[in-house]
Amino acid sequence: MRRSFFDANIQSWLSFIIYPSVSTPNQGLSGIRAIHMDSSTQQEERNLVTSSGTGPVKGHRQIDALQSLRGIAAFIVLMRHLISCFPPSQRFLPHPMEDVLFNSHAAVVIFFVLSGFVLTPSFFARPLGMLKAGQFYIRRGFRILPLLIVVTLLSLAYVRSPLSAVTIPGAGAWFEGLMPHGLSLSPSGLMMCLLSLKSTLVPQNWTLMIELLVAIIFPWLVKICDRGITASACLLGVFILISFLGAGHGGKSLPFIYAVDFIFGIVTFDILRRTGLRLNGWLFIAAALALICARQIVSFFLPSALDFHAPLTALVEAVCAACVIWGLAAPGRAARWLSWRPLVWLGDISFGVYLLHFLVIVVVARLEAPLLAPLSNDARFLVVGAPSVAVTFTVAHILHRTIELPFNALGRSVSQIRPSRVRVGL
Repeated sequence: MRRSFFDANIQSWLSFIIYPSVSTPNQGLSGIRAIHMDSSTQQEERNLVTSSGTGPVKGHRQIDALQSLRGIAAFIVLMRHLISCFPPSQRFLPHPMEDVLFNSHAAVVIFFVLSGFVLTPSFFARPLGMLKAGQFYIRRGFRILPLLIVVTLLSLAYVRSPLSAVTIPGAGAWFEGLMPHGLSLSPSGLMMCLLSLKSTLVPQNWTLMIELLVAIIFPWLVKICDRGITASACLLGVFILISFLGAGHGGKSLPFIYAVDFIFGIVTFDILRRTGLRLNGWLFIAAALALICARQIVSFFLPSALDFHAPLTALVEAVCAACVIWGLAAPGRAARWLSWRPLVWLGDISFGVYLLHFLVIVVVARLEAPLLAPLSNDARFLVVGAPSVAVTFTVAHILHRTIELPFNALGRSVSQIRPSRVRVGL
C-alpha cells in the first residue's frame, strides 16, 4: 500500500511537467515497438501494448523517429573522430561549435539509454526464468558479435598490410595512434578483441563491452523496475552511487558508470507504459539542447569533471537523453521530423557506421596520402572526410544486408530452440 501511495504521488507530480496524449491516456505507448536491436520480441511488445489497455498499435512514426536518433548519434561519433584525426582550423570549425554539434560522448549515452528503452518491453509484466534470460543472451550475442568479428578481422588484415605503414602528412597525433602498422597481438589478445573485451583493433570496443556486460544483468534490472516507480528510483540511486564511487579506476569502472544509462532507458519506458504521458514540447527542446551542451554546462561549474568518463557528465546526459527519447516515443512534431526516410535508413545501418568508421578513415587517408601534402588543414579534412563518410555508409549498408540481418534472424531461430528433456534410467 505504501509503495502504491508513493508511486501515485510521483505520477501526480509528473503531470505538472507533461501532458497526456491527444486521443487516449496511453496513446503515447502505441508507437513503442521495433527500434529494437533485438527485433525478435516485437510481437511480444505488441501483446504488451494491447494488454496494457492502450488499444491497437498505430503507425510506425515513433519507431522511425527513434531509429533515426540512433543513426544521428552514429554520424556524430563518426564526425567527431574524423575531426580528431584531421583537425580543421578554428575559422572553419571553432572548438565550442565542435564540442556542441559533435558531442560524441552524448551520442554514446544515447546508444545506452536507447538500448535500455527498446530492450525493456519483452521483460515487463511477464515472468522471468533462466530460459527466457538465456534466449535474450543468445539474441544479443548474435546481434552484436558477428559484425564486430568481421570488422575486427578486417582491421587485423589492415595493420598487417603495407598500407598501414604509409605516412600521412598533416594528420593529428590522435590519428597516428590508431591501428599502427605491424601491431602485435597474442591469440588470447585477438580473442579478447573479437569478444569486445579489448579495443586494440576496434577502438570503440569499450562501448560494446558495456552493452554485453550490462546485458547479463539487464533482465533482472527490468524486473526490479517492474515493481513500481519507487523500486526504480531506489535502483537508480544505488547505481548512481556505485558509478561515482567506482569512477577513476580505468576501464574496469566503465560498466558501473554507464549501467545507469540503461536503467534510465528502462524507467523511461516504464513511465510511458504506466501513464502514457507525453513530454511537453518546450521541455523536449530544452532537453535536446541540454544534451548536446551537457559537457560544457558541467565543466563550467566543475572544471574537474572534464574527464571523458566523468560520472556526473554521464548522469546529466543520461537524464537529457531519456527526455529526448521520451519525447520521440509519443506522437508529435519532432517524431514526424525524424521519420524522414533517409534518416531512418541511417538508423538501420548505424551499427555498421559506428563499427566501421575508424577503419575506413585510416584506409582512405593512406590511399590519398600523395594528395594530402600540399593541402591546408581544412582541405585535408574535406578531402579525407567526404569519401570516408561515403565509403562508411556504403559498406555499412552492404554489411547490414549480408551480416546483420541474416545473423539477427539466425539468433532468433537459435533462441527458440528449447533444450530437450533427457530421461536417465537405471
